[in-house]
Amino acid sequence: MTPKPVTELTAATSRMELHYANNFTFEELTDAYNETRIDYLVPMPMNVARLMEYCRVYDVSLEHSCVALEDEVMLGLGMLGVRHERAWITRLGVLPAGRRKGTGSALMEGLLDAARNESVNTLWLEVIKGNEPAHKLFRKYDFEETRELIVARRAPKAEFNRAIFDQIRRITTLNHEDAIILLSHREERPNWLNETESLQNVRNLSALLVELKNGGRGWVTYHAGLLQLTRLIVEVTVGDPTEVTEAILTVLHQRHKRQDSIAENLCEDEKWLGFQKVGYFDSFRRIEMTRPL
Repeated sequence: MTPKPVTELTAATSRMELHYANNFTFEELTDAYNETRIDYLVPMPMNVARLMEYCRVYDVSLEHSCVALEDEVMLGLGMLGVRHERAWITRLGVLPAGRRKGTGSALMEGLLDAARNESVNTLWLEVIKGNEPAHKLFRKYDFEETRELIVARRAPKAEFNRAIFDQIRRITTLNHEDAIILLSHREERPNWLNETESLQNVRNLSALLVELKNGGRGWVTYHAGLLQLTRLIVEVTVGDPTEVTEAILTVLHQRHKRQDSIAENLCEDEKWLGFQKVGYFDSFRRIEMTRPL
């Protein structure tokens, strides 16, 4: 049975209705999301378990997320993460049936209204670099670019720069609680995906603290799955950022030789050069955008 439309959300046409996403099952939302991505620049398929985990980790509120319907047919959806006075628009997509009908604009207006109702003062989002229709839509709603972020990958490699290990004085293994403490002391502003609030919601983070003989020092936090390393965050506290990053990641991958790795939303800086030295490559890029409310 179709839920009653949310009247305070503005519909783009007389037949289009917006509903809060908590009126739908995760199965329905997953199916709709996957249909929005059938011809997307970067394939990002979801299953129900992954979508549930995504909402949990990134504080996505289905009570403030929106689904567009026309004659009981889903046209699109957009999700809203909420943290204190900040919000994050994510997983915005339009199904083929909803294209060229103003669905994207209707969803954006609904998400903006939902954020205002929560007294949010700043909205954030990311768009895949090269996705011009989405970029244009966000610019229409006064979002401005803040920075370009790299999504990097690394395949398992058997060979390492063995000379790195001669430069290392000490390696300290840390647990989840220690990892969160390290993350909370970062100097740079992290992206929503990499905020401490997100990573606190991840189960079983690990960390390595690496000290070099020349005084360089830094750490990496990560989640080690059976086949993949994810949630990689590197911080250099003392020393050359490229050198220390290369050393930290060499230690990490020597301990996890068989896993593929993904590091999301890296800045193109001296640490990125260290990532490249150990085999990471630029998979695609996101443009971070923000606007006040």
